[in-house]
Amino acid sequence: MAAQFEQSGVMRLASVRATARFDRAHSAPAVQNGDAETVATGEGSRDLMLVALTVASGAVDAISYFGLGKIFSAFMTGNIVFLGFGIANMKEPWLPAVLALSTFAAGSFLGLRMATLRSQESGWWPSRMSVLLSLVAIAEAGFLVVWMATAGHPSSAIADVLLVLFSLAMGIQTAAVRSLGVQGVFTTAGTFTLVALAGTFAGSRSKAETPRLVGVLVGLVAGAVAGGLLFLHARNYAPALPLAITVVVILTGHVLRSRRSCVPD
Repeated sequence: MAAQFEQSGVMRLASVRATARFDRAHSAPAVQNGDAETVATGEGSRDLMLVALTVASGAVDAISYFGLGKIFSAFMTGNIVFLGFGIANMKEPWLPAVLALSTFAAGSFLGLRMATLRSQESGWWPSRMSVLLSLVAIAEAGFLVVWMATAGHPSSAIADVLLVLFSLAMGIQTAAVRSLGVQGVFTTAGTFTLVALAGTFAGSRSKAETPRLVGVLVGLVAGAVAGGLLFLHARNYAPALPLAITVVVILTGHVLRSRRSCVPD
């Protein structure tokens, strides 16, 4: 009888262990799949917000080019070329190019420094993004106030002040985006993004990057078109577009990050 009891106990123990192994084998993939879906959703939301910021920078450059004297606030490669033109032909103004380059660099330094100090923050959209983009929004809001005060026709001196505000904002935005480590995306320039997109077809980059890269390039063009049309038909309110986009991105990032923090581990 003792032998039968011992055998029954052994069988029950084996059954419990088998059940535990079955539960682990079937629950682990479910958890992993859930985590993968969460990451994919987060990265998709992040990419959409990066495209939105690219639209904003396209609008910024359209307003800068048409309203501040054929100069860029985001696309610094163009300003470096303009600086060369000014040096070659001293009749051409070179100070705006120097102002844009120097304040963009200052904004980049500020943004990268803050991102470095908060590098312990993790996630697809860490809280430092809200802080840095808030600085961008403040600079853009300052631009809008001054722009509207001049009815969209700033004097040469005021245009230089406006150029500083926009270039500072774009420098901070670029630094913020680069701190995310998303390959091929700057939101303020499209040259490397175009190279990265070519790489997806050449086999040097993952095809999974294609939607993001295409979105950024299309967003840059769309922003320039929208900014140009607003400048032509609603000049006073044109700078409201990049400001509104930046504010929406800040709020969206905050909401999505809050929802993620409420999800139990």
